[in-house]
Amino acid sequence: SSMEMPDGAAGAAAAAAAAAAAAWYGGYGWDYYMYAATYGQQRDYATEKPQAYQAFLGYVTSGADGPEVSLTDGMCLDQHVADLLLCLESWLHRSGPPSISGPWRLGRLDLSRNKLSDESIARILEHLKRLNVRIRRLVFDSNLADAKSVASLVEYVWSCPEALSEISFADNRIRADGMVEDDPISSVLRCLYNHSSYPLKMFADDADRKTVAGRSGEVMIAPVLLRLGGNHISEGATMLARIVERGGSSHVVFCDKPDAFVSQSGEEFLAVCMPGFAEQREEAEGQAAPETAAADQAAPAERPL
Repeated sequence: SSMEMPDGAAGAAAAAAAAAAAAWYGGYGWDYYMYAATYGQQRDYATEKPQAYQAFLGYVTSGADGPEVSLTDGMCLDQHVADLLLCLESWLHRSGPPSISGPWRLGRLDLSRNKLSDESIARILEHLKRLNVRIRRLVFDSNLADAKSVASLVEYVWSCPEALSEISFADNRIRADGMVEDDPISSVLRCLYNHSSYPLKMFADDADRKTVAGRSGEVMIAPVLLRLGGNHISEGATMLARIVERGGSSHVVFCDKPDAFVSQSGEEFLAVCMPGFAEQREEAEGQAAPETAAADQAAPAERPL
């Protein structure tokens, strides 16, 4: 059985943890209490639960696009989400306040194959949005994402000023009907279409993009890799055709490969590669359709799509 500390003892322990965190940050010239108030970070999980925090660090690695966090195959179930978010937030703060080191960035966050509920995934995305974390590759394959997750995804993408290169929700429970105009997947595509950071454009001779092939001076387009196969999305071809019709064939490009390509019009607003999109699971009989309006309201329609 567990024993709860008296209120006074709990308060003293919290104060001691905060003092330890403040001392650690102060060693680097950072004001812990200032950005704790700004970002809502009032707990330092590294000092509060050092074993859990050290275990989290074991899943953080270095990647080509920055730090990567990978907790897959049952390593982050619903009951672990609160600990994940506290560990992630403490780790980000310990990497340096955003005002000093620039915005927090992750090269990849992979939480695949954890049976995470729709609510848990939405909670994670809302937390990332609140912390203003810029993620290059976001992977939630083989979970239980549905309408709430998609709505939170749209809000996160819309609020993030930097483009993601990969968004992966394959083999989830996302339901959409391509015959209905306000479906969740169209909301995601509309968000990408209207967002000023998409598609990612670069010159072929950009020194930071040596992997892009093309003649000097050519503008290259890097499509977003959007994995949505294995969900419950019906009439997908109708959905994509409607997007092209509404957005214009010179502005909307659905790519067969994720490779960067030479811009044809100079006015591409949406460039997406959607491998496996045609391969969907059948809707379970008797399963109720979710409300989808929330996902559609997250991104204002600035361009006529």
